[in-house]
Amino acid sequence: MNARNDVKRPSDQSLDARLVLARAQLRFAARVDFLVARWLERCATNVEAAQRLFKTDRKPTREFGMGVSLVVSSPRWDESP
Repeated sequence: MNARNDVKRPSDQSLDARLVLARAQLRFAARVDFLVARWLERCATNVEAAQRLFKTDRKPTREFGMGVSLVVSSPRWDESP
């Protein structure tokens, strides 16, 4: 008559499932943290490399554009009304 006592109660099973789920969530969060940290490290390395690549002299130039004209002439603009 006491055969029911040998079977795990539903509350015991749900507690075990919650513990398994909690452990899985912790492992997942740790993995995501690791991947994000690695990605941020790569981004920082790329930024440093780009800064070295595009490092320019800080000397002021006499003429803006170093002699390059920024005005584009068009036949319509040159025509007088």
